[in-house]
Amino acid sequence: MILVFGGTTEGKKVAKILDELEYPYYYSTKTKVNYEGKGIPIEGVMTTSLLEDFCEQHGITHIINASHPFAVQLHQMIADISIALPLIRFQRKFSPRIPDQNVSYVDNFEEAIRCFNKNNYSSLLALSGVQTIGKLQSYWKNHLTWFRILDRDSSRVIANEAGFPEVKLIFGFPQSKAAEMELFTKLSPDVIFTKESGSNGKLEEKIAAAQALHIPIVILKKPKISNRYLCIDTKAALIEMINNEYKNL
Repeated sequence: MILVFGGTTEGKKVAKILDELEYPYYYSTKTKVNYEGKGIPIEGVMTTSLLEDFCEQHGITHIINASHPFAVQLHQMIADISIALPLIRFQRKFSPRIPDQNVSYVDNFEEAIRCFNKNNYSSLLALSGVQTIGKLQSYWKNHLTWFRILDRDSSRVIANEAGFPEVKLIFGFPQSKAAEMELFTKLSPDVIFTKESGSNGKLEEKIAAAQALHIPIVILKKPKISNRYLCIDTKAALIEMINNEYKNL
């Protein structure tokens, strides 16, 4: 039995591959999602001990982590299990980082804020998601800031609890270069902040739009994960790895 951590586009890809292979699996998400695969859906937050118990009770042979690249706590929780199971990281594709004076990469939120202050940016458009509102609070409390978040009640609750002004919320998701340019032109921020979210987050389009308008863009680097993971990003690699694992059982 396979345990998949999904809730992402990558998770859906993994589920589809397992459905095609007719391998049994559990599909785990933090909250309930619209899941249409053949696996058994489960939901809720796990701890390392709960995950170990689940694996032993349900005969899990290996784990496929297809969660969001910035789900840092989940990545580490899975890597901390003491059971000797193969951990497969099915991740999205990431483009090479761009060497440009208007494109900066930072390791954490503190470094991003230092960058904003050092360059005296007086306004910010954050495309980094609702969960980052609290992380950037020391900046937006004193500077004009917009956050683009998903148009859903849970996101509004998080923004409201952080005390962020509702009138500065923009609802939507990553768009084409042209659409992003339209938004950037309308707001004309001093700087744009986003995450290194890969192709699914349309990072290339965001960068291209910012470059076309000569607006600096600061990008939070994707977090590193444990070397316990076997990292892959293609269907063929996943099929080969799963088939090899089953042959060795």
